[in-house]
Amino acid sequence: MTHPPLRRRPPQISLGFMMLMMLIFALISAGILYASRVPAVRDELSLLIKGTPSGAIGSSEDGRFAHIVFILFTFTSPLILAGVLSSGMAALRWFQQRG
Repeated sequence: MTHPPLRRRPPQISLGFMMLMMLIFALISAGILYASRVPAVRDELSLLIKGTPSGAIGSSEDGRFAHIVFILFTFTSPLILAGVLSSGMAALRWFQQRG
């Protein structure tokens, strides 16, 4: 006895998930744009790609501070985003249970 083939619905992406992904990609793009303007990052990328420094002043104090801020943002932004989303969902569930 043969079974008829199962008809599966094509996978769908919810609107909320799509908006969350847009937010994440926008933050990543903003971080990359910010990093491309930091002389220390430009100098290190040039050293990585070309093998020679670009000649930009990478050791300036302002460039190093911006570089450190970018690295801290890159490492902490997923944790902060997860915390905000978790807190938001907990608050939403709490308000729904009260209502």
